[in-house]
Amino acid sequence: MEDPGIPRGNVPSRSPGWTSSIIRAAVMLAVSYLVFVLVPNELLGYLSKHVEPQVRDLIVAGWWAVAFVGACWLFVRLQRVGTR
Repeated sequence: MEDPGIPRGNVPSRSPGWTSSIIRAAVMLAVSYLVFVLVPNELLGYLSKHVEPQVRDLIVAGWWAVAFVGACWLFVRLQRVGTR
């Protein structure tokens, strides 16, 4: 007996295995930690001694914006890898 929820000609695509999903999640976690924790911490440590607080805050906020866009791009890119 057929499942009425899935049309006959439309077979669901094979999802990626657990191993590749865990690897992609680990890559995303490592990159996120690097760009959202380590780099801003180093920036704050260096810039607090060399520039004024307003400039420091602007540079760190700019880094966060660039890092967020990059992390979103990486997330989408990693999602596409599993569908090919």
